[in-house]
Order: sequence, then C-alpha cells, then structure tokens
Amino acid sequence: MLQKQVIIMTIEQNDISLQYQQMQQQLQMLMMQKEQYRMQLAEITKAENELKTAKGDIFKAAGMVLIKSDKELVKEDLATQKETIELRMKSFEKQESLLKTRLTEVQAKLMESFKGKGQAAQ
Repeated sequence: MLQKQVIIMTIEQNDISLQYQQMQQQLQMLMMQKEQYRMQLAEITKAENELKTAKGDIFKAAGMVLIKSDKELVKEDLATQKETIELRMKSFEKQESLLKTRLTEVQAKLMESFKGKGQAAQ
C-alpha cells in the first residue's frame, strides 16, 4: 500500500514539476518580448529626439524605401507607436507579476509534495 502512495506522489510531483517548468518558459518568453518592446521604445525615443532638432526635409522608412513625410505626421505616428508599446509593456509587467506569484505558489506546492513524500516513506 505504501508503494502505491509513493508512486501516486511521484506522479503528482511530476505534474507539478512540469507545470513549474512550463511557467518558467512562459516567464522567459514574456521577458524576451518585453525586452524587444523596451528596445523599440528606445528607438522611438531616439527618433523623437532627432526629429526635434531636424531641419529640412523629413523622410520615413517604408520597408526598403525612404519616403518624404510631413514632420508633424511623423511626430504623431511616433507618439502613437510609443503609446501602443507602453500599453503592451504595462500588460507584460502585469502578466510577469502574476506569473512570478504563481511560480512561487507552484514552487511551494512542489516543495511541500517532496516533504510529504519524505514523511510518507518513513
């Protein structure tokens, strides 16, 4: 009978461990995406700063082509892109916080299952 409990416990631990690993992977992917947005935000900020001091014609990249554009329209476009990215980053930060909390909970559950296994085997 004790042997069955240990096997069931091991299956439970395996399930919890898999869940923990999946959540770690999700967190890692989330952090990579967040870093990409952080880099895009830095590029937009740099472009905004360059636009402030730019004199003469303004060109906007459209794929492999540069197109002459209105300075104010480019400013508006950059502001819109910046706002969108900032909203996405806030969303990622919330998801990251939730995932970290859940990871801590699952880790505690996993540790508890190992403690329980040790007590059951004694």
